[in-house]
Amino acid sequence: MPALSKRARVAAGALAAAALLGAATGIGRWEGRRHERAENAGIARVYALVGGTSWRAPDAFRIDQDFKFDCLLWKSGTNPYALELCFDRGGRVMEAIDRRSGSPKIASLREHPDAAALRVDRAEVVRLLKKLGAPPPRGGWR
Repeated sequence: MPALSKRARVAAGALAAAALLGAATGIGRWEGRRHERAENAGIARVYALVGGTSWRAPDAFRIDQDFKFDCLLWKSGTNPYALELCFDRGGRVMEAIDRRSGSPKIASLREHPDAAALRVDRAEVVRLLKKLGAPPPRGGWR
């Protein structure tokens, strides 16, 4: 069997590299969608624990996190900060934290806000923050 020419070896290498790049791109997209589904499921679990659309009154707040998020926290048992939901200015539920036992379970879509499946009325979040005595964030309530 004759040896491949230099041109044929370069072409074969380029084809192999293109195939690997295509496979890696496909795997990366699949992993991204899997990650978004898992994070949205974690956010939905905490959302359901605090009552979903008929929330029980939150017990605490964090405002203006990273200049992008406001968070409401609910007590569970003796932990005053057991459950947390964070909302962006558009009402997307971007992050949820469950601190009820062991290490916190965090579900977050900070890196890809458009993937957030849950949305709430931003005016309701602001109303609850004000009711808890939260000072307005820089730039005022939006």
